[in-house]
Amino acid sequence: MKIVKRILPLLIAFFGCSLLTGCFDLVEQIDMKRNGSGTIKATLNLSKSKTKVASLMRLKSVNGITIPTEATVKKEMENAVKTLRTTNGISNVQYSLDFTNYIATLSCDFKSIQALNEFSSTLSKQFKVKLTSYNSYAFNPSAQVFSRNYTYSPDIAKQFARIPNDDRQLFKDAYYTNIIRFESAVKSQVNKSAKVASNSKAVLLKIPATNLINGSTSIANTITLTK
Repeated sequence: MKIVKRILPLLIAFFGCSLLTGCFDLVEQIDMKRNGSGTIKATLNLSKSKTKVASLMRLKSVNGITIPTEATVKKEMENAVKTLRTTNGISNVQYSLDFTNYIATLSCDFKSIQALNEFSSTLSKQFKVKLTSYNSYAFNPSAQVFSRNYTYSPDIAKQFARIPNDDRQLFKDAYYTNIIRFESAVKSQVNKSAKVASNSKAVLLKIPATNLINGSTSIANTITLTK
């Protein structure tokens, strides 16, 4: 049950259904300005499995996993938003919940890279997960270098192994996507699984969720921009 919390804790209220449907997309978009401020938007998209999700949400639990009601999902999201709105350096917190297509989004503006890390820290405390212990960001405005530091935790794979094999197979169609956009062109980036956009102002990383779970692909990166 901790796996999806670790992958995308800010949308934790949907984790029960995403764990059982498997066919989902986790998308994180960061828009960075030259001074280190920017916006972040996270999306959990279960629309590929919306028929099954709708059926699951009519149940109380499946395989010992509690299925959240629409009211519970909304309450969890509102609690997260309330906390973020009082977080230093965070503003314009917005969210949406689409219970027809089962798509949840959460976004905000951050004043600095420290505020972006505070965003993660606040959500870690809100949902009682150790997100900030293995994921953080850094940005050097003068050198125009953006970094994402990431340390894989084997505990993720251990938790995943406890899921019945049939449910693990469902994760084959689940993906994690990270998109980072910049005002300046990207001079270089070091993650072998990531790609620079055709306009040279964004870096895209899209990997199977299982790669993130088993640690075969790292999401760490160092991106150098043109000055």
